[in-house]
Parts: sequence; structure tokens; C-alpha cells
Amino acid sequence: MKRAAVSFLIAAFFAASGFSQTVNICGTVKDPGGQPLIHTVIRLNTTTYDNGYWATAPYMARTDASGHYHIGTGVCTDALSNNTLTKGGAITRPTYSGGKVLFSQPASDALVRMSIYDLAGRFVRDVMNKNLSKGNYSVSIDARGISSQFYLLRVTINGISSIIRLQPASHLSGGAVAQSAPGFETRLEKLAAIVDTLRATEPGYTLGVTPIDALTGQHDFVLTKNNSWNGDKNAFWGDTSTYPRAGTTPMYIMLNRTNGKWPDSKIGWTTTRGGATTPFSQTNMKPLGGGLFIYIAPDDSNKRYFDFLEVNGGGASFLGNTTRVDGWRLPITFRIKTTDGKDTVMGDSYWLYYQSRESKFAEFINEVPKEFTWEATHDFANIWAPHKMDPFPFRSTGPYGDYYKRYQDSVVKNYVKDPLWVNKPGYGAPANDPGAYPAVPQADDIFACTGPNPSIGASPIWSAAFNRHVAHLPQGVDCYNWSYVDTANYYTDAPANFYSRWCHRRAINNYCYGFPYDDNGDHEAYISIGNIQWMAVAIGW
Repeated sequence: MKRAAVSFLIAAFFAASGFSQTVNICGTVKDPGGQPLIHTVIRLNTTTYDNGYWATAPYMARTDASGHYHIGTGVCTDALSNNTLTKGGAITRPTYSGGKVLFSQPASDALVRMSIYDLAGRFVRDVMNKNLSKGNYSVSIDARGISSQFYLLRVTINGISSIIRLQPASHLSGGAVAQSAPGFETRLEKLAAIVDTLRATEPGYTLGVTPIDALTGQHDFVLTKNNSWNGDKNAFWGDTSTYPRAGTTPMYIMLNRTNGKWPDSKIGWTTTRGGATTPFSQTNMKPLGGGLFIYIAPDDSNKRYFDFLEVNGGGASFLGNTTRVDGWRLPITFRIKTTDGKDTVMGDSYWLYYQSRESKFAEFINEVPKEFTWEATHDFANIWAPHKMDPFPFRSTGPYGDYYKRYQDSVVKNYVKDPLWVNKPGYGAPANDPGAYPAVPQADDIFACTGPNPSIGASPIWSAAFNRHVAHLPQGVDCYNWSYVDTANYYTDAPANFYSRWCHRRAINNYCYGFPYDDNGDHEAYISIGNIQWMAVAIGW
């Protein structure tokens, strides 16, 4: 058997840029009973944005009907599907003895990387980072320049890593060695010696967060519920037979569903934003017209904790909706029963009421790409819509003002017919009249669905297509492919309104106003109904 000797001084440094960045990750996501979780978002932590351009490798995926996901390119599916992920054959676990690392390289021209970290997980130095041919190797570790304390050596061979604890001695004498132990490997993986972090987020389930040491491989998740919802909808709404019937004047029944966090005396409603509130403890039903605002902790000086229904109409008719256009603040759901037997529920999903407020914010931070995480981290009372964040990172003065620019360029270039806001050559500028059309909208304008007419923001169809990341698809007759397609095709890649996706995934039947023109295609939580017998509104925490 061939044995090649390769010696490297530990002071030698091989740049991280030599490390292969091929992305080929796959696996399954299931619940503890083995049932697949469908449409779970799997993403790498690495940001997707870089001065208006995106990484060439995919970074995000959603599980299919079998709970399988695949991030990247090439054949990478887990053992439960039709193909098998191969890593180049069996690899002998590296060992350390006499100042040398001994290992086998089972494949030709495969990457081998060795890096030293201290026990806190801080990177010390690279030992080597290069491609080696097939064979058996010994790599000398020169201990000059480091102390005699214990260190962790990560050895990555063809995408598979092992962790070895070593204690270099002075003067090249090698030193004591202890083989890798799970505690040391866990410390290293969590603190420093990782390529990226893989995250699995399913609404209502625990977060799956796994540091990974290579951008190829199989990673499976088992997620458990993070809420106490037992599925009893009747208990949620209470005894509806006791709800008052008011003939042609419907009664709004207010329901405290904060799970004991706030008493009725600390929850109030008003028809005017910021106005004086009527506590639930004084009355739990009133005929209302116009907007319905519900405040928790009404004594809070800034009235930060509130949510509302947009209401039009009156009497025995209701035209209105929940809205997340400006931000997500509190769970709110409404139910309408009519005199002719219709029973309609709109708003947030039931389990959201039985989940901690902290976990809701944590799900957002883990589910959305890095550009959006600030929406849930700079204000403890709100998850802000992307165009409402101050100091507005998606405006020209912020780091992501050109978030949509490359996508816009591509859509305009490849679109067969000129969009209503574009007349080539150039954005919105006929060759004979350069000033006839507005400038290219910024990301902020697209998220807010604003801008001078004609523009993306002024058009419900185009604004919705860009927010949902479907503007690159064939438009179809009457924009069918952009407006009425299965929502599973929405928000599948950057750039997109990932805040809106988060809101939709937590709404009953996926109906939600995630941005101002989200009603394009009838995906909003809106209802127009008459003959109302009663209407119940639940507020949560």
C-alpha cells in the first residue's frame, strides 16, 4: 500500500478561498412520529445579497410531499428517495500519533483541509488546504509557535469532517493525544469550525438549527411542536350558543386568547387608532362600524401592543380584513356566523395563540434571509414590514436599496412585451423622450407598492409579481400565471418579500395581506358578507 509523506509547518496559511463552495445538501424533515413535514423552509444562514447580486449557488429550499429537500445542484438526495448521495467511498477516520495525522484519501483529486482551533472554538491556523490524489497519508504537525495546551484539529476529507483533540509539545516532539470525543466536536461545531448553519423552520414547530462543516452532505431534521394547541376549535371560540343575537345590528364578541398572559382589564378596544379604549372587563360586545383596534396593556405610554381589523360597511354587512401591510404585532382572528348558516374564519392560525411570543420572533429570524432579520430584532413590539423599517435599509440610503435591481434588469430584458412601465431601450424611457417615464423603483417602492405611475409599484399585477418573485415566469392570459398560481410557487427565491411569506405561512388557509397589493389573485384575508348573526374577534399574545 502506498504511503505518501506530506509535511507542513503549522505557520503556513492556505486561504479559505481555496475551499470548494459547491452546494449540494439534502435530507428529510419529519415530526417525531415519522410523518413528513411539507413546505418546511430549509436555508443556509449565509446572506444572499451582495451589492445587488446574489450567490450563484442556491441557498434555500422547501420540503416536498415526502418531507425531502435539496439545496444546490447535482445529484443530492437522501437514502429514502430514488437516488443516493455519494461522498467518494469509505474514509478511514484520521488519527494523530507522534506529531503526525494519519489518514486515507479514498478518491482522486479530492480536497483535504486541516485547521486548528482552541478549546473555545477560536480559529488558530490552517495546517493544509489542498487537493490530494488517492492514497494513504501522514501529515506532520509542527508545534512551534503554539503553547502546550490542548487544541482541536478539524480534518475535512472530501466533505467529511473529524475532530481530534491534540496537545502539541515543544521542539517537534509530538505530544499526548486523545481521540475525538462528542463533547469536543460539539463545542467546535457550534463555536467556530463550521462552514455555515443549516436552518429548518416549520410554523408551530421547534427550530432546526445545525452547524455544518461542509456544503455537501445529508442532514435530517426531526421537529417537535413548540405550542400547546390541542386542535379543539370549539374550546377556542367558547360556547357560541351564548353569543347574543342582535337582529339587523350584529354584535362583536371580544375574546381574550392570551393564555393568561393578560387579564381582560388590560385589553381594550377602540374604533380610533390610538384613541381611548374600552376595557374587555367592562363590556365584551358592542355594535361597531369602521375600524376595530384592540390594544393590550393600554396603559403603555406608546400603545405599542395592538392589532386591528380594517372594517367597511355596517349594520348586518361586513366588508373587511386583517392586515399585515405595515407589520405583524399580535395574533388576531375573526369568525362570522350568518343567519343563513355560513360560518367563516379569517386571520392567524389557532396554534399561534398557544405559542410563546419569543418563539414567534425566533421563527421569523431563522426563516427569512439575512437581509430581513432586522425586521424582528430592532423592535420588541413589532415584526415590521420591510418598507417600514427605520432607518429603511431597502431605500437608496440603506445597504439594500438595489435589492431588486438585478432581477428587474433580467425581467425587462427577457420580457416579450414591454411592461406598462417600460419602453425599451432603457427603463421607462422611449428613445425619443428620455424623461417621459420614472426612474427604476427601489426595493422600498416595490415592498410598499408605491411609486409614480406608470411603475412597478403603481401596478397591482407587477407589484405583486415582484413581491412574490414570479415576474420572470410567463405572464399567461390575464396574468393568470402571476396572480392565480398555486401559492407554493411564490417566494421560492430571492429577491422576494420574505416577510410576506412568513405571514402567509401562519395564516388560516394561507390568506393574508402581506403587502398592499396582496389582493391580486385573491390571496388576502378579506371577506364581504351579509346577514351577520354574530362576529367574534380573538386577540392573542
